[in-house]
Amino acid sequence: MNGGTEALWSAHRTGRLLGMALCFGTPVLVAALVLSGIVPPGQAAPEGLYQQVGYLLTGLVFLSAAWVWWRSGRVLAGFRELAEVKRTTTVLRESLFYAAAFEVSSLCGLVYWMLVGTQGTRHVWGFILLTPVLFLALVPGYDRWVKQLEG
Repeated sequence: MNGGTEALWSAHRTGRLLGMALCFGTPVLVAALVLSGIVPPGQAAPEGLYQQVGYLLTGLVFLSAAWVWWRSGRVLAGFRELAEVKRTTTVLRESLFYAAAFEVSSLCGLVYWMLVGTQGTRHVWGFILLTPVLFLALVPGYDRWVKQLEG
């Protein structure tokens, strides 16, 4: 690897590790809060207003995923035109932005737990587990960044 590629690899690795720490750590923390009983389960039935809130939370999760997909496409499209000095900070910054956007999913799971509790367990766990899945699926890998440089 030459100097520019090595710096890009380093920035990508750092962003990936920090993003994974966030997107795997937060679900573990939320799961611990739920399983330990520190955050008590809600008692509402997941119907009517609470069902609508569940739909809203699901929409927020999909909106965050769509935003990451859109933004990463735009950033990747303009990546080659960036000055070499800005490329490494862009890769790091974008990885952290995307990880932060996916945190919405774990937080939605916690909110839904506080509302409907054990009556919506599978939905709560779905929200929680989507955080790392979305990160792994949608955050561009090193090869995608390099491919943009090659043309």
